[in-house]
Amino acid sequence: MKTYKVGTRKSKLALSQTQIAIDLLEKETEYDFEIRTLDTIGDKENWKSIEEIEGDGVFTRELDEALINEAIDIAVHSAKDVPTNLRKEISIGAFTERKYPSDVIIGNKFNELKDGALIGTGSPRRQEQIKRKRPDLKVTKVRGNVETRISKIGKEVDAVVLAEAGIQRLGIEKKISEKLPINDFLPAPGQGSLCITYRKGENKIKKLLNKVDHNKTSKAVKAERAAMNEFGLGCTVPVGAHAHIKNNKLYIKLEHVEKRKKVTLSGKANKAEEIGRKAAKKIIGEKK
Repeated sequence: MKTYKVGTRKSKLALSQTQIAIDLLEKETEYDFEIRTLDTIGDKENWKSIEEIEGDGVFTRELDEALINEAIDIAVHSAKDVPTNLRKEISIGAFTERKYPSDVIIGNKFNELKDGALIGTGSPRRQEQIKRKRPDLKVTKVRGNVETRISKIGKEVDAVVLAEAGIQRLGIEKKISEKLPINDFLPAPGQGSLCITYRKGENKIKKLLNKVDHNKTSKAVKAERAAMNEFGLGCTVPVGAHAHIKNNKLYIKLEHVEKRKKVTLSGKANKAEEIGRKAAKKIIGEKK
């Protein structure tokens, strides 16, 4: 029986997420899977903010190289970390079911933070959203894995804002002080889903990954990514997006946080990417 090599980052969260993907694959296929870990530039240069690291895909670049060089067969990522402008040799095979798209705050409830409290986050989007809702709060950049960020509470910051999905996957959801309302804190495009990539042209792997592609999540994330791509932006710019499907209809909320422009759009679920692009064009100011 063939064993497929699965590439991922070395962090505890990345390994947890990869095991989730492997469990899905082993349930749906007859193959075995083994994990191969790599350090990405985003992990190596963790003293820098994401914006200071040159180029796209700071958490995916080395895994892409490993795929292209056939050191691994597939790679597992947080969908929000995957650039919209994929390398020509790489394809997306699956988006796993999204259960926790929201951001959360750890350290105190958002509206119970004292005036002038210091909030840690590495995301420009979150920084802008926090300052918009509570101009009295101070925001500072924090990098590092989830555990490192949480360890700064009470020492360097009063609270941190993180993706709920990561907290849930690490099994430390009891640390959550509050889930932030999604309408006020639109998440990063793709947040909450896992993205599995493979080498373009590997049709056997494509069929294998199709078995774990969650149809509703896949359409929703593709709409969000299509919107992001319309802006021509990477994962560090302050754009929030959340799409979901109900009764074969896709609904998307999209926001360019710096521009303070937000739109809501809906349409047929099978036109997901078109709806995402239309939403972005409404913000840009182009004709629909």
